[in-house]
Amino acid sequence: MSKVDTSGLFENFVLVSLTVTKYGHIKTCKELAEEGAKVLTIDGDRAKGAVSLIDDSVIRYINKPIAQAREYMKGITVVWTASRVNANGSRVSGSEYLLAPEKIQEYRDRMAEFRMEWERRLEKHLFSRWDFFRAQALTDLNGRFQEHFIPLEELREKFNWDADPRMLDEAPDLSNDIRLKAPQEVIDKCVEETKRRQAMKISNAVGSIADSVMDEANEIVKGIDSYVFVPGNNRTGNHLPKQKGWERLERLADRIDEFTKALDDENLTDASNKIRQLVDDIRSLGDGSLKEARKKLSGEDDTERQKVKEKLSEIKDATAPATNRLEDFLS
Repeated sequence: MSKVDTSGLFENFVLVSLTVTKYGHIKTCKELAEEGAKVLTIDGDRAKGAVSLIDDSVIRYINKPIAQAREYMKGITVVWTASRVNANGSRVSGSEYLLAPEKIQEYRDRMAEFRMEWERRLEKHLFSRWDFFRAQALTDLNGRFQEHFIPLEELREKFNWDADPRMLDEAPDLSNDIRLKAPQEVIDKCVEETKRRQAMKISNAVGSIADSVMDEANEIVKGIDSYVFVPGNNRTGNHLPKQKGWERLERLADRIDEFTKALDDENLTDASNKIRQLVDDIRSLGDGSLKEARKKLSGEDDTERQKVKEKLSEIKDATAPATNRLEDFLS
């Protein structure tokens, strides 16, 4: 098995993540837990009492730009983590992603927009109403938990947003890393363990893209398989892929091409080519329109639908080997 060259990865990507710190509005109440356990006649050690300082709907509204920012970030990056995640990446605060340098400015601009909207909502719906929430708690919480309504300036300091890009500073050639100053036996162990973790991250980056392709292809196949022709009705029960579905698949080909500039993967490259060919065929079927293609795939004759399924099967076959690259990177 040939050794995989990963040097291009470190030269062609930067690391990004979104870390948001907030003041927790959910507080634990031991007394509530104990009383609740008595009423329900359950083990008190299993009961947890939680009290919300303010209405949860307010917090959900304030947090929406955070979720939107994470969704945007996942859409233009590749997951970089030692723990395998699903096709959408992890929602854990601080998880790292690989971003192509040419997208840094766009990334900064968009993340700044999300941050401004988050801060606007904080100001309007939390900070400016903090005294009101404190007074409301006197009634709603029976005067309890007032100690958690900290001074406003102190509250502001509890909120922070960090999404700045940074260098991918892991060494591509760990054995020559000048930071290693220790007995050779210790160095060897450190190098092997770091190589293993690094290989896991690279494997997961490749695998996360492959998983995304598999998920999208399976979703389209599922829609085709569930299609039932009903004369005069092309809407009810029609789960054939829509324009957005084909566009999502095409964007995955863009992500593959972007990633394989730095880290060549023949299987992903093959999958990308097959995806583009299929989407081009679908456009042609719809006379240049992905939207119109859905109509052409409908009907009693399933010839075109079966052709699409066969091509999707070829895409999945090309993608499958990329779902686990760990052995390759450790070779």
